[in-house]
Amino acid sequence: MRGRSATDLGRLRDRRPGRRFLLFLFAALPGAAPLLGQLQPSAPRPAGVTDKVERAVEKGLRYLVEEQEGDGSWGAWPDRPEVFPVAVTGLVGLAFLAHGDTPTRGAHADVVDRITSFLLAATVDLDPHVGLIHAGREFVDDPRRGKGPRPMYGHAFAMTFLAQVYGQEPDAARRERIGEVLRKAIALTQRAQTNDGGWGYTPNFYEDEGTLTVTQLQALRACRDAGILVPRSVIDRGVEFIEKSANEDGSVRYNIEPEQRWRPGVTCAAVVALWNAGQYESPLFHRTKDFVNRRLDFGFSNNHHAEYVAYYLAQAKWVMGGKLWQDFYQDASVELVRLQRSEGYWTGSDEPIYGSTFATAIALIVLQLPYSRLPVYQR
Repeated sequence: MRGRSATDLGRLRDRRPGRRFLLFLFAALPGAAPLLGQLQPSAPRPAGVTDKVERAVEKGLRYLVEEQEGDGSWGAWPDRPEVFPVAVTGLVGLAFLAHGDTPTRGAHADVVDRITSFLLAATVDLDPHVGLIHAGREFVDDPRRGKGPRPMYGHAFAMTFLAQVYGQEPDAARRERIGEVLRKAIALTQRAQTNDGGWGYTPNFYEDEGTLTVTQLQALRACRDAGILVPRSVIDRGVEFIEKSANEDGSVRYNIEPEQRWRPGVTCAAVVALWNAGQYESPLFHRTKDFVNRRLDFGFSNNHHAEYVAYYLAQAKWVMGGKLWQDFYQDASVELVRLQRSEGYWTGSDEPIYGSTFATAIALIVLQLPYSRLPVYQR
């Protein structure tokens, strides 16, 4: 049976924030995680997960283990470790956590431990970017210089990963270090929020768009669930950005400008962001959810940004639950098993831009959602 964190299991069985917070505090005590683990029963294989799915997951994880760099990171491709290392490493880390591995437990504990060390070391301590989680010192604040490294994606995915391991770290000094990094990261995210409530590719205060806004909101939700203070006003303003970017039919645009076209990835991600913000019964949540169900199907290799769409479409269907999720997972898991390369990795439609490692991490997260091991992906 795969190792799994007691913190994961306890919080996923109760959506009450107060209980999750108490479990985080208890799990943070030395020796508490093993004790909690003894109290958790072994769960049967989730509905929809087949032998083929589990073999694909194990094969994909083995591939990632073999390709991990010496410093604990991955890049977008195995031969391009310098491309998007923080973003890709954060996503890969979430795939291992979804498998039940932690920095101290599970078949790949050493892998997760090195991921944690890499992301902690990537924290920037130079003004004006104190708190940014970014590997390197090149910042693209001048739009004339092009798209650049887009560090805010990596910042958000790293925050999300570190928030998941915060309560699982038994070493008090390292746990405090994770908490310190997350508090500084939250402060950076707060400073980088635009006047319209969104976020952009770089922490420069003047650009924003929907995909970054959702990744930041999800990272903030993960930190809040870990018991780290997140100003409610920051989340509320992010939700307002989504509301301003939404069309009457429930689709969501790239940003608040009315001439912008709606984007499939942003629309799927908006469902997840609104759910994370507690907007379970808001009219916008239901309009956007219904639009997703009417218009969007799973695809991993035939649409622009297909991997990103798949990442948030899977989460949107997961929070919807019931037959919507069951039917979606049946189709998605069959397609992902079919598309896996013999070496264990996946490629998607954006492979020339974002890489096979990026696609592999997303495929593994989607396939492992039914196990409900991570609070950030919970219903």
